[in-house]
Amino acid sequence: MNSPVRVETDRLLLRPFAAADRDALARLYADDVVMRYMLQGRGLAPAAAQERAKSNIHNFNDHWARRGHGVWAVQDRGSGRLLGQCGLRWIPEAEDTELLYLFAKTVWGRGLATEAGRATVDFAFRQTTLTRLIAVTDPQNTASRRVLDKLGFADAGDAELWQRRVRRFDLSRAAWSTNTGEVTAAQLEMRRQPD
Repeated sequence: MNSPVRVETDRLLLRPFAAADRDALARLYADDVVMRYMLQGRGLAPAAAQERAKSNIHNFNDHWARRGHGVWAVQDRGSGRLLGQCGLRWIPEAEDTELLYLFAKTVWGRGLATEAGRATVDFAFRQTTLTRLIAVTDPQNTASRRVLDKLGFADAGDAELWQRRVRRFDLSRAAWSTNTGEVTAAQLEMRRQPD
């Protein structure tokens, strides 16, 4: 059984979701602007948003318990306000682990998705055995594509997932370590070999 870890960045606290986060998370899921690139293309009705928030909080925490990684609640370190969600989720249909994020529209354009995404990618490749991450966006979601580019993800082209066309992005541990200057165990072993 794995407990979710907490990660702090300059402006954010990435922490496990709690039942008390349900209303704030439901407001995100009910927002038409926030949800326009999600599967349904618009916000959920209030009752459905509440149910989705409750279900996701359970599922996010269960994912941590089963896999040792998962989705965090993203909280503003200064105000304590819940700003969104960010983390890692296994996608059976893609047979890969996805980096995902969703933020309140009031904080868009401040680099918070990049900040949380970078912390999540660093956690994935420093603290887990994952060797690759994917990210999936609506092909029209240019803001999300910019975030993924900043995080070092490579555009892998269009794909079919969840019965819709999506844009897929990939990031390997090797590409991440090259971009960050991290030395992998294999590279370290190679450096130890005599010439």
